[in-house]
Order: sequence, then structure tokens, then C-alpha cells
Amino acid sequence: MSFNRRNFLKGMGLLGLGASIPTQAKSTDQHKIAGNESTVQSEIFDFAAAPYLQNLQADHVTICSIFTKPCFAWVERLDANGKVLETIYQVEDGMRNANVEHFKFKVRRNGSEIKYRVVAKEVTKFDPYKIEYGKQIQSADFTAQLAQPDQDQISCLILNDIHETKESYGLLYNQSKLAKKDLVFLNGDSFHYVSTAKDLTNKLLQPVTTSFASISPFVMVRGNHETRGKFARDFKQYFDYPENKFYHSFKMGPIYWIVLDSGEDKPDEHEVYGGTVDYDHYRLEQKAWLEKVLKSKERKSAKHTIVVTHIPFHHSDDWHGTQHNKLCFHEVLQNNKVDAVISGHTHEHSFHAPDNEHNYYVLIGGGPKADNRTYIEVKAQGKQLQVDLIKENGEQIQGFRKG
Repeated sequence: MSFNRRNFLKGMGLLGLGASIPTQAKSTDQHKIAGNESTVQSEIFDFAAAPYLQNLQADHVTICSIFTKPCFAWVERLDANGKVLETIYQVEDGMRNANVEHFKFKVRRNGSEIKYRVVAKEVTKFDPYKIEYGKQIQSADFTAQLAQPDQDQISCLILNDIHETKESYGLLYNQSKLAKKDLVFLNGDSFHYVSTAKDLTNKLLQPVTTSFASISPFVMVRGNHETRGKFARDFKQYFDYPENKFYHSFKMGPIYWIVLDSGEDKPDEHEVYGGTVDYDHYRLEQKAWLEKVLKSKERKSAKHTIVVTHIPFHHSDDWHGTQHNKLCFHEVLQNNKVDAVISGHTHEHSFHAPDNEHNYYVLIGGGPKADNRTYIEVKAQGKQLQVDLIKENGEQIQGFRKG
């Protein structure tokens, strides 16, 4: 029997957004740091998750780190022998970030390889004229091979609709036969909803850093379920985006990547939102932006264009979000010759070649249950582009080649 997204959400108590929040254990938290699993008391100062890479750019990458208690932290760039070459702080308005639990370090890059670790010491007192520190900790040493915007080839992995099935990250990442994952896109609905910072660390950051995120940068694409819950408005600060926008674009290798934020699937006036959302105007804002970036010099310099967005606007449902995404984005993309639009959301994988309805490929990943999970591999070298939709067991469903 095929997997049905609405039945899944109904079974989880999520279809009407009326689900109760699971009780979080107060005595202990599970932490997997640098691949080692340990149980620590919640009052112990430690990494809440290993460091993770964000916002890969031509001249820098962002290293994010999150802790169990307020602290003062920094990044140490290392040479091949582990010697400290540079110490990097998060600095704004003359102040080094301190007495907080999460950090974003913008680290300059001088090539493809970066070796680093994160060091932190607990803040035990932060008075106007006296600051005291407690325990000092450090992460493992990590070495990342980072893609360059002007390199001739790139390989990327796209996952979607994990819905808190935490083991899926490692399973799908390791099942992929890509020799190197230059970027990993998490294309929405990693969660059912986000109520606390612990939801973020326990259900996402711990499993992805255990699997790949300390050495492979990932792009957190917001799905409709990431817009839900008390913590949804704090969600973005734990990631790093160009210009601090969920929607953005960039060239990496021969591909120009466009990430759209598809918003919610219901009308803005739906009772479950209580008058607190305005996704229709937000999507129109993105439409105006999309028209400009598709005409940009950077986009024209790329040999291929791939669009990543959670809610598909073809071969999906007739809900408001789907139809309004189509109204805002389809004609713009149709008129600018993009190669593919890659989505999730439906929980039913499907592949659609260009036809009379759309002149670009449409790929929709499956998930989240076992036997219905998929991953999408994108590989490009020069004018050659290969995109494959693959089952969790490694069996290819369908794909396309260009060039």
C-alpha cells in the first residue's frame, strides 16, 4: 500500500495542528559528540551537538555551535599537524559573543580544505564589572573539503520529509554513492513542529552532526512544518543564510541554486494560525526577487539552474499553498529555462519529465516511513548534468541527463 501524507499527519495528530507537545525528559539528555555517544546530566556544561557548517560562500563558511549552558566560545583553525593557525570569534559592534548558548563563526577560507575545532568555557558569572568562567571544553578536530563556486564539477545530496525519524539522516547519507557530498539540502519538514530549542538539537542537530554536518555544509530549507510551533520564530537564528533570508540563491560549481521558501499549505486566514501569518504576501515578495536573480550575471554564468523548494506546485494537491506557489513561481521559471524543480511534501515520490504543463523536470522525494524514503543526487561537470531520484535501498527510481 502506498504511503499517504494526510493519513500520516492524521495518525500523528498533526493535520489540524492540534497535537500535544511530547514531554521532554528533564533529568538527562542524549548527546552524540564527534561520533561518541554519551548520556550527560542536563546541568553539565557540554556541546548540545557537534559543530555544523552553514552558508558556504566563495570567501568564507559559517561554523555554528550550540551548547547546553551559556558560555564563551571560539573556533581554532588548525594546520595539518593540529597547530592553531588562527582564533576566530563571533564579533558584532565591538563585542565578542558571550554568555549565550549558540554561536555563528564566519571563517575565512583560502582554498578548499579547512581544519578546525570549537573551544568553549562556561560562563559562571556575567556581572557588569566581573566575568567568571568554569569548565573549558573542545570539540574533536574536523577537516572539511569545501567546494569552490568556480569549480568545474559538484555533487550534492537532497533529503526531504524526515519528520523526526532521526536515523534517516545517517541511513540516506551513507546509502548515497556520491563519492563526496559538496552540499546537503534538507528540503523541508525535518520536524512535525518546533516547540523548543531542544527539539532543534535532539531531533535535527545531533543526528546530522553525527552523520555529516561537521564536514559537509548543509542548507536548511524551511518546510511548512518548520513554520509551526512556539519556536518557529526563533528557528532561523540557529542557521546561517545569505542576507538572513530563508529564500536565497548562489552559484556553486556549474550550478546556480535557487532556494524558495514555499510557506504553509493552508490559507493565511485558516483558524489554526490565529491571524499570525502572511505567506501570500511573502510569496509575492519572493516572486519579485526571483524575477531579478534569474536575470542576474551570476545566474547567467552558470551552466545549469536547479530550484529547491518544499511544496511542489505540479503533480501535488489542490490546497491553497500549492496553488499559490504555482501562481507565484511557475510562469517565472517557465520563462527562464531552469533545468529542474526539486520538492518533497507529498510523501509520495514521483518524477516528471518536461511536458505541456512545465518545460522543466519535476522531482518529488518520498518519505518519511521506512520503505518510502528516498534521496536525490545531483551531479554536474561542465555542461553535463545528472539528477537521480533513488529509493532508500539504493534502487534508482528515475533520473535525467543533460549535456
